[in-house]
Amino acid sequence: MIMVMAAPIALPVFGQTPVTNPKGNQTTAYDLLQQEANQTGGISKATLAPLVVNTDLPTYNQGDTIVITGHVRDTQNATAVTLRVFNSLKNMISVAQLLPSADGSFTKTFLATGPLWKAAGNYTIVAQYGLYTNTNSTFHYNGGDGSSTITKAINSTYALQSGGQTYNIPYIIKGGTVSSMSILAPQYTLEIALNTNADGSITLTLPRNMIDAKVPPPPNPDANLTGAKVDTSQLEDNTFIVSVNGKQVTQFTETKNQYVRILSIPFHNGDSKIDIVGTVIVPEFGPIAALVLAIAIISIIAVSAKTGLRFMPKY
Repeated sequence: MIMVMAAPIALPVFGQTPVTNPKGNQTTAYDLLQQEANQTGGISKATLAPLVVNTDLPTYNQGDTIVITGHVRDTQNATAVTLRVFNSLKNMISVAQLLPSADGSFTKTFLATGPLWKAAGNYTIVAQYGLYTNTNSTFHYNGGDGSSTITKAINSTYALQSGGQTYNIPYIIKGGTVSSMSILAPQYTLEIALNTNADGSITLTLPRNMIDAKVPPPPNPDANLTGAKVDTSQLEDNTFIVSVNGKQVTQFTETKNQYVRILSIPFHNGDSKIDIVGTVIVPEFGPIAALVLAIAIISIIAVSAKTGLRFMPKY
């Protein structure tokens, strides 16, 4: 894991420059499409699969909300993604169409409820984009009696303040609510506080210029002498380290593109905290805050020099 500590008055680690936002101080996960890849980092488009589709959990019960995330590599104007759900008997039981976001990512929910959701077994989601691009994903359904039972899911956005910007983080949570999200810059961690009342999951869309995970670069003995900085856009993606209530978990799914990484993380009733650890993160104080602090220090020095003001007693 790359652990590059930021200076006391720091720009983002790895020498990243803050993204200019034409809308002011608001940055959403999907606004990142407006930035060049060499500004935001990310991965090469050529490494992405043409079409990806995932579910937030491997198994569902009657009444559950199934959260589907995906990505289209080569988007076409006004072309929708078609999602079809087939039960264990190969019968189609649900269908939906949706336009992917400008960056190619998409999220859709299905309710596992009603008369068509009876048979237990392995179900298949078939995603199709255009005439020739398709893929699928499977999950297990534990079966039901056909009644219209619904387990509540919350689809919302959290405004996270960090690095002098506001990041609006879209999320879908089942089995609880989100109390807070916060950046722990020294630990390269996004911390999420939860109130849970049942087993569930949370699906988050995380912008890469806020938090990312990269494979360490090759050793460079001359880096300290030359002041060379690592360009994260040239590094291979690594897996986030995710822990729930302090215990590391590996059973989570991810959908990603050049600009965002979408994580679906399961949790149990009673869990109260999720930590997502990366290797690149925005600092606690952005460049504007650093500038204000520097001006304040210079002003204090200038005033004290001019007036003879002392902060320590003279002996």
